[in-house]
Amino acid sequence: MADDVKADQCKQYPCSFKFHKFVDQVGEVSISCHIIKMEDCLYLWVGDATNSAMNDLAFALQSKYESVPIATKIIGSVADEVSTNIAKRLTKKLGKPVYVSFNLQTDRMLLPRIEQRIQQEFKINEELAVF
Repeated sequence: MADDVKADQCKQYPCSFKFHKFVDQVGEVSISCHIIKMEDCLYLWVGDATNSAMNDLAFALQSKYESVPIATKIIGSVADEVSTNIAKRLTKKLGKPVYVSFNLQTDRMLLPRIEQRIQQEFKINEELAVF
């Protein structure tokens, strides 16, 4: 009887998270990207397709006091601003808070190509950018 009461009190709601993954070759690097679109924010993980690690995490959000999104580093070296900068750009584009975990060693020549590939994925899958 007690189990029936508990079952009646617990409601299951459908998951509002949307999951998206793509793997691609950018230059010499095979990248893997995982995107989780939540109700009011986005999470982007970028890493090596053969080595899943999370050694970096940044967060950015819009501020009513600043035109540029504010950001902070949660995991990783503060001196490495790659994830912070990507999070700021995505926040500005989407108008929503964004978490970015960028786990690749890149040079200045390869990084713009990786970012371009990520932007291309958002254009191909427009539902990722619509909240």
